[in-house]
Amino acid sequence: MQNKGRRIPILLLTMLFALSACGGAETNPQRNSEERPDASAAGSGASGSEETGAPSANAPLTLVDVTGTELVFDRPVERVACVVSLCIDLMAELGMEPIAIGESGVRTIATQPEFYGERGQDFASIGGSFFEPNLEDLVTADPDLVIGLEGAHDALREGLTGIAPVLLANPVGYADSVELLEAVGRITGKTEEAQAAADAFLAKLEAAKEASPKDKKALIMFGSDVNFAIVTDSGLGGTVMKEIADYPWKVTDPSEDPYGEGSIPYSLEKLLQENPDAIFVESYSYSPGTKPLSEQLSELPLWSELKAVREDKVVEVRSPIWGDGRGTRSLGILIDEAMAFLYPELP
Repeated sequence: MQNKGRRIPILLLTMLFALSACGGAETNPQRNSEERPDASAAGSGASGSEETGAPSANAPLTLVDVTGTELVFDRPVERVACVVSLCIDLMAELGMEPIAIGESGVRTIATQPEFYGERGQDFASIGGSFFEPNLEDLVTADPDLVIGLEGAHDALREGLTGIAPVLLANPVGYADSVELLEAVGRITGKTEEAQAAADAFLAKLEAAKEASPKDKKALIMFGSDVNFAIVTDSGLGGTVMKEIADYPWKVTDPSEDPYGEGSIPYSLEKLLQENPDAIFVESYSYSPGTKPLSEQLSELPLWSELKAVREDKVVEVRSPIWGDGRGTRSLGILIDEAMAFLYPELP
């Protein structure tokens, strides 16, 4: 969940411990992993044109995504197909609607009340799996742009050559999410909407930072079974949570975080050493009837020894928003819900 970006690949790893150019767009791959900007500089989401001023009426609209690929458009993007929830978050923040969405069913944020509600049920569906969206459905949708997740949807570029460009994103810190929103705002002609949404998120975060006593030790954990993982302070949700709570979780062994996204496998024994005051649980289910992660862990003796469990400060959160959303609207909801749970005494 991202981001931590990439919940699904990380979940697969933890389970293994037990188990070019439609609409005038051109792409120019320039990938160099050694040159990826640091997340603190908002470089892991996407970047826009090097020009900081507003483009002239006839100037092309450009964006350089997280893979170093430059996308160039000769007119504002209007029709966006989403194969990742992050894209839905972006569209909602910009006051747009996706023309088609993947991740249908319980994993989509489209039908959440803070996004499109019942209207989200009417969006055209992109079949296939998360990692292999149905190309025929994407072609039928006739998008100006497809937005996907780096590391999961890279192969779509080849499959959609001559059909639609693919923007790959993977925000690691909240600053990345803000930058990505502003970049997509530029290519869609929604700069004012993007700026307003970015300002609203940053203002909410700043207000929460000022209000928070930061005297509660919090943890975000996720998984589909007892082989769980945690979001560290360098993961997407962790970069927000550490601003409003005591958040001591770090990546100490880079081999445990192969994607560099701040999510690592963990154990109850290690969890008990830090003994958090509050635990936010993102449960993922890949088969019918799977119990929420916290219920599965409750069957293990060590779980009941945790302070958060003893004091009833464990909450199952909406994983499509907390884990999959990755955008500023989802992160704003995370702030609201985390603050209310951590500090119910605050006005």
